[in-house]
Amino acid sequence: MKGIWKILFWVNWVIIFGFWWNGSGELLKAGEITGFLVAFGRLAGLVAAYMILLQFFFMGRTSYLERVFGLDKLSQVHHKNGRWGIIFLLIHPILLALGYKSFTNSDFWEQLWLMISGSDEMWLAAGGLFLFIIVVISSLIIVQKRFKYESWYFVHLVAYLAVFGSFWHQIAIGTDILASKIFYGYWIALYIFVFANHLVFRFFRPVYLYFNHRFFAERVVRENYNTVSIYIGGRNLEKFKIHSGQFMIFRFLKKGYWLQAHPFSLSMMPDGKNLRITVKNVGDFTSRIQEIAVGTKILIDGPYGVFMDLFGISNKVLFIAGGIGITPVRSLMEEMVQRGRDVVLLYSNRSEKDIVFGHEIQEVIDGRAKVVNVISDEPEFKGERGRLDEEKIRRLTPDVAEREIYLCGPPPMMEAIIQILKSLGVPERRIHFEKFSMG
Repeated sequence: MKGIWKILFWVNWVIIFGFWWNGSGELLKAGEITGFLVAFGRLAGLVAAYMILLQFFFMGRTSYLERVFGLDKLSQVHHKNGRWGIIFLLIHPILLALGYKSFTNSDFWEQLWLMISGSDEMWLAAGGLFLFIIVVISSLIIVQKRFKYESWYFVHLVAYLAVFGSFWHQIAIGTDILASKIFYGYWIALYIFVFANHLVFRFFRPVYLYFNHRFFAERVVRENYNTVSIYIGGRNLEKFKIHSGQFMIFRFLKKGYWLQAHPFSLSMMPDGKNLRITVKNVGDFTSRIQEIAVGTKILIDGPYGVFMDLFGISNKVLFIAGGIGITPVRSLMEEMVQRGRDVVLLYSNRSEKDIVFGHEIQEVIDGRAKVVNVISDEPEFKGERGRLDEEKIRRLTPDVAEREIYLCGPPPMMEAIIQILKSLGVPERRIHFEKFSMG
């Protein structure tokens, strides 16, 4: 399926280049620098518009796309695509102004003003470009300064206004789009397809799921000094399709919470009666999660993720978890143990008090799996001490190269462990992991 999607993306690029050539190719054939500037300025605009559409498609939480690539991979592509998209968006008016100024005997800034003030659609386009710049700059500041989620959410809502502003000038005065009725229809169809998917999967589906299942907080249970679990009840939960290892995006419908949506993994195997998520206090929102009252209604978006027992081949499995990364591992491990798989868990924490589900995991596996806790900051700990490194992995799982590896933990830890696993001869296709992020 990945190959099919990649072909479709490239086919769209070929179509766009083809119609651009049909509309602006004559300018290139003339061999003059002004023609080159104008032609490639138009191309930059088409490229930028398509990349912006891809931004909304990649992070529209479209289930049929997410099942193939995983939300974390789509998020990574979203960030890279966004950087290039804004570059082409800036190049677009610059090249056009440089090209057209020779026809009006104006300097660059005069020509740029003439372009912007030429029509209402161009004013909207200029406003859209300004808003896109604000979105990019604000997003960078929010990430670096670690502002609240509400700030990130508001900034991304502005992107919808930016698209609205830029769309009208494309279909009203876009030379290459207007040069062909087929391309004109195709371009509008792209917008309809992307935003119809966006509305259905990002907005309508969570509402549909809520009215179908009526999710609510059934119990709030403390797991250790800084971690709590929320048991979620509802109706017809046996019909809620979710797999061990997946995550969902939660919005608690309570004053002070409803504007925030956060991803949390399923921390026990779904049984058709309850769902459970487990949250560690790592910031503003998670520090208040224990205050969620029993009975609080919950809007759930998902499930998402490909961290599941669907792609492994070997009957031997090694789980590696760090800190709160144990949550998806806990649910997936229970499922694999029940299926009779040969399971080993290496669980790394700073201190013994940071261990989550210690006794629960022992009860679940009931002697059918090997569990090793690795503690880094307690010299008096009686078990494995220090960081989880190559020596420990090799010694504790000598057959590591034969196992399917499921890895979840802090990003720096996962990156280091992945390199260790590759050096130990584990094929990349057997290393399964996800880096959760919002978008």
